[in-house]
Amino acid sequence: MIVVDGAKTDGVESLLKDCKKIFSPLDTLSKAHGKLFWFTRPAIIPDAAAAWMTPATGPTGWHTAPGVFSADAVDRGSALLINTLPPLSGRVADLGAGWGYLSAEALQRMPAIDRIDLIEAEWAALDAARANVTDPRAHFFWADALNFEGGDYDAILMNPPFHPSRKADPGLGQAFVRAAARRLKRDASLTLVANQHLPYEAVLSDCFAELSTRATRDGFKILHARKPRPAPSLQ
Repeated sequence: MIVVDGAKTDGVESLLKDCKKIFSPLDTLSKAHGKLFWFTRPAIIPDAAAAWMTPATGPTGWHTAPGVFSADAVDRGSALLINTLPPLSGRVADLGAGWGYLSAEALQRMPAIDRIDLIEAEWAALDAARANVTDPRAHFFWADALNFEGGDYDAILMNPPFHPSRKADPGLGQAFVRAAARRLKRDASLTLVANQHLPYEAVLSDCFAELSTRATRDGFKILHARKPRPAPSLQ
């Protein structure tokens, strides 16, 4: 039995409509601006549903998946980050890697990268990243970037999320900054892209000894921080 519960404001009606075309019988219950529906998994997955589990090639040639960030095209902020990225070398991480655009481009442009770890919490996005990033230097981790245990990176690049729900929350991106600082070597660097209005400079200054702005364009800013400060003592 597969049971799906969602709010109407999050698009559950659209999902229900798609499922009705494929699965039968299907039962529903509506209450409190939400909808619940359920059906029995068929012995053979219909082709239409199987396609949902396979990364699809989008109009720009990248593999993406429905519902992941920037599924229809390369995000303009990520493109700006790649075009202004300083030279990277050694061991690198892409926090919140999505479907892998930043890592794919960085590996193609920077042969001095020894290894890049793509860390992504959403399985569909990571699955698409595996299809997009075929360089053997790439390694994939299905993990929450905020709790990821890896570390000692020479550099981190990222386009941090700031929408944990329908409402923007800059605190999520700030938490990504702190997580990045904990994972870097002492003389390492972080480069990120953010919407210009998002307040990341203060937390970057708290976490790093050096901070600069590499570019501001089309509503985005590229921030570059070096030399993470030691984490505060808990004693």
